[in-house]
Amino acid sequence: MSLHIVSKSPFSSTALADCLTSFIEGDALVLIEDGVYALSGALKSQPVVGPVYCLAADAQARGLTIPAAVEAIDDDRWASLCTEHNPIVSWFR
Repeated sequence: MSLHIVSKSPFSSTALADCLTSFIEGDALVLIEDGVYALSGALKSQPVVGPVYCLAADAQARGLTIPAAVEAIDDDRWASLCTEHNPIVSWFR
């Protein structure tokens, strides 16, 4: 299934909301860059069907706590997820 990558904050972009409208069972979500700001509440208000990952370094750089329901990953795991999913969709609008 699809790997969705969100790189923009849900507080300044519709990228996360747009992503989640096309999300189906079996898809996975990776939060990177300012997309990790979704960890501070935006994900709680919107149901997600599949696994949610975030780049640990990006969350740490922004002083965010990673909830237990989100798997913190490094760049190697992110690359691995990219080989496990097809297609890969980047959301940055």
